[in-house]
Amino acid sequence: MDLDTLSPLNRELLMQALPDGRLVNVLYNQGARMEGGFARERRCFALGERGWLDFVGWEGKPAGGADCLSRWALTHKAQAALLGAAA
Repeated sequence: MDLDTLSPLNRELLMQALPDGRLVNVLYNQGARMEGGFARERRCFALGERGWLDFVGWEGKPAGGADCLSRWALTHKAQAALLGAAA
């Protein structure tokens, strides 16, 4: 995996997952759509298609004023590449 092929925004997003290898996107906060969370979500799906992230699951429901978020995890190869770059 080559970090140099990623945009600065994607590299920054992946680095936020260190050290535990996890990302959380808040999609709805008390029922209100969080545009920033949806922008991150689109990046996560794209990075997942390229082998950097695995989708873990959804939590909560947007209906009824609840919070809703998604969880992602770095793949083992991605975590190794990022830890190598951070060293």
